[in-house]
Amino acid sequence: MTHLEGQGTVQVYMSPSPSAVSIPSTDTPVIPSGAMPAAPADEAALSAEARLCVLREMMSEAFLCLDAQGRIREVNGRAAALLGVPAQELQGQEPWTAEPALAGTVLHERLMAALSTREGGRFLAELPSRVWLDVNVRVVGEETWVLAADITRRQRAESEVARTEERFRQLGERFQVALDSAQMAVWETNVATGQVFRSEGHDRLYGYPHPLAEWTHERFIESLHPDDRPAVQTQLKDIAAGRTDAYVSTYRTHWPDGSWHWLTSRARVLRDATGKVMVVRGALLDITALKETEFALQEAVRTRDDFLSLASHELRTPLTSLRLQAQLLRRLAEGNAQETLGSPKVQAKLDATERQLRRLGALVDNLLDVSRIRTGKLDFHFSDGDLAAVVADLVARFGDEARHTGVPLSAKVDGPMEGRFDRLRMEQVVSNLLSNALRYGAGNPVSLSLTRHGDKAKLTVCDSGPGVPVKDRERIFERFTQGDNARRQGGMGLGLYIVRQIVEAHGGHIHVEDTPGGGATFAVELPL
Repeated sequence: MTHLEGQGTVQVYMSPSPSAVSIPSTDTPVIPSGAMPAAPADEAALSAEARLCVLREMMSEAFLCLDAQGRIREVNGRAAALLGVPAQELQGQEPWTAEPALAGTVLHERLMAALSTREGGRFLAELPSRVWLDVNVRVVGEETWVLAADITRRQRAESEVARTEERFRQLGERFQVALDSAQMAVWETNVATGQVFRSEGHDRLYGYPHPLAEWTHERFIESLHPDDRPAVQTQLKDIAAGRTDAYVSTYRTHWPDGSWHWLTSRARVLRDATGKVMVVRGALLDITALKETEFALQEAVRTRDDFLSLASHELRTPLTSLRLQAQLLRRLAEGNAQETLGSPKVQAKLDATERQLRRLGALVDNLLDVSRIRTGKLDFHFSDGDLAAVVADLVARFGDEARHTGVPLSAKVDGPMEGRFDRLRMEQVVSNLLSNALRYGAGNPVSLSLTRHGDKAKLTVCDSGPGVPVKDRERIFERFTQGDNARRQGGMGLGLYIVRQIVEAHGGHIHVEDTPGGGATFAVELPL
């Protein structure tokens, strides 16, 4: 009743005593709860009790009046309809007795608490019929008044709003995860206000681990690479001039840590009815990895072209020499029938032919080994043996080649030096290192040594040529890579790459050491 009076919708006439409202006087006609009185000809003749009964039935809220034991003394039609029990059957019963489904509900528990503590309150309760009520309980004398408004529609609307908000929240989280996984961000610039909306990961794409307080056009322009800035500014001018409604821009941005990263931005321009630019909205993608892959592929293509050119030249050289030696032998046989295979001239030509064949065979073997290394099929056959004997044998074989090229070759081999290794692969290591030293040593002496250092063997091959610059000492062990001096001398840049793979497969290490007086010293350390 207080609730209705507060709304200014009704005027209630009551006796000063609260009990006068619920207990009719002897001279006032009694009107059963839940029944509308017949309208008399003169409405003014209605008593206060009758007026109150009419008012209860006109209320949109449900009304219950409980006695001290929780039994219903008065009830209006709205409350009876919500409980699903006729008003006459509710009189004198507890609500949860008349409707057993109410037992154990929030409404039951809160009303029992109010009856026990004699304290009112307000709460929300859901009936078994799925009807939601906004319940207001007030203690009036010995009675407990219950006023309940049906808020089912409002509650369902709020629940739907909450579910919609939750769905949008989940969609937003999934969208953000997708953006983060793809290293993407979205942004929107309000041209009129200058405000920039950006997704959570936007600032990370510009190198900031945490979102900045604000993002401005000036900060964006300052982050651009000087070579990319003019093109971006031209696009912005085209937008302002109305010459474009969409664009794609790729540029480098400078991170606070000093690194450069590639970004691509796709955007659309939104204009008002007059054609004025209002909003520019776009998406941002980090393509640094893609650009690095692109540059690597371009470098791989250049390396391939250089290699093919180099390989064709290197393979042609021994083939040309072989053709020349064959022609000379034919001329010797045609011009002088007395020349036999054992003659010095023929032997010299045959020796030259053999050297070129060995060189050609080494080139082909290197190409095959590189192919095997890339596919992981470079075979090794380990067995116990004397490493010193293998090295001494190779030095003896290279003696003739050193004399032919006029290069003094000296060797110091400590032995025996027992170990477990692949003999053919170790011969390949020594052979490649000696071939390089004889080729790049500029005719100066070459020395080889094999010494023991504890449980390791150290092989060094030293020439007196121009040496290897410090900046190239790691690079020369890569595929198809040569120093400046090596380019002048020829070769395909595979020998040292293969040597490193073989040495590391044996658990060893190869590097270039400083050589007193100039030249290059290649040192191989192997476990015994």
